[in-house]
Amino acid sequence: MNMKKMGFADRAIFILGLTLAGVITFVLVAGVIVAVLKFFMDSKQRPVQIHSGPMPDDEPKAEFF
Repeated sequence: MNMKKMGFADRAIFILGLTLAGVITFVLVAGVIVAVLKFFMDSKQRPVQIHSGPMPDDEPKAEFF
């Protein structure tokens, strides 16, 4: 691409397009890196097992005679 024959507006749009492409690429690559790191860090942690007991009754049932 010959930059000498381009006008000022064309150069500005070209530079803005390259900048936008760079930002989008950076966001995608950073997102993939964060997702992979989070996956490996979550897989190293052991799952916690919770053993729950029965819930106590707040309101005892009325007995009918």
